[in-house]
Amino acid sequence: MTLFEEKLGRDRRLEDYFRRWGLEEDPFRPELSSAEAFAPFQEADLRKLKCALSDGKVCVLTGGLGTGKTTVCEFLISSLREESLTSPDPSKQVVGVFIRGATCKSADELLRSIILGLEMNPDKDRASLFDILHRWPQEHRERLAIVIDDVSESGADMREMGEFLRVLADIPGISLLLNGTPEQMGRFLNAVPPLKDRVQVTVELKPMGREQIEELIRLRLRSSGCDGWNEIVTADGLKEIYKISRGIPRRALKAASNALYLAARQDKPIDAHIARRANRPPLLRRILPFLK
Repeated sequence: MTLFEEKLGRDRRLEDYFRRWGLEEDPFRPELSSAEAFAPFQEADLRKLKCALSDGKVCVLTGGLGTGKTTVCEFLISSLREESLTSPDPSKQVVGVFIRGATCKSADELLRSIILGLEMNPDKDRASLFDILHRWPQEHRERLAIVIDDVSESGADMREMGEFLRVLADIPGISLLLNGTPEQMGRFLNAVPPLKDRVQVTVELKPMGREQIEELIRLRLRSSGCDGWNEIVTADGLKEIYKISRGIPRRALKAASNALYLAARQDKPIDAHIARRANRPPLLRRILPFLK
């Protein structure tokens, strides 16, 4: 129980509403715990990237803000780790490391982040740390998959970072997945042509159509075990969520989450009115729309 709940008590209306619909938690939270929470039209991209990471390839994942790049990367790492735990053959196992590239201000910082992600001591000189990765194919039967989120947003010198990644890409048994917006990733790869030449798989996440957003919302409800998942959100409620999101998955999930909590307080299904009201901009922004 949180301090807020200790002081004011739990929100019984919310708990009753969730219980009535068979929900244990908000089904629209950004994190995904199961492949079942990905819509079918997303599965082909997931399989493509997962196979590439298992085969030691260099992959690039692009997409606009809010299209789900980080969610996909985190899910892939989680899936690879889970499958490795159940596979008795080390040669079919993949050790996954997820790095937030935007926090790495140099190739050295990226190297140390990778070593830390492997749960090894990063307090050594650069040559010793890189030797750990260079010797990986000789000392480990498992493949190593390094997923770097928003690498193109790093404050590091692009050529230095790109050349470091190019060297990693040439080590057998190590696969890379780099993500970023199309513009930023394009600039990053163009700055280091040898790395660009080594990219074997590219996937771009794009805004979704109305039917795809509606399918995503329904799927999230169904995969969470929601009773009456096709009734808790009305048809016009789904249309309104799509309108608010403009096809961006992150916005759609946020809009659906806001609407869910308002619907719980009013003890109603999520219809267009609920979705609109729950996602209405603050008064000041409505009066002064240029404010961020």
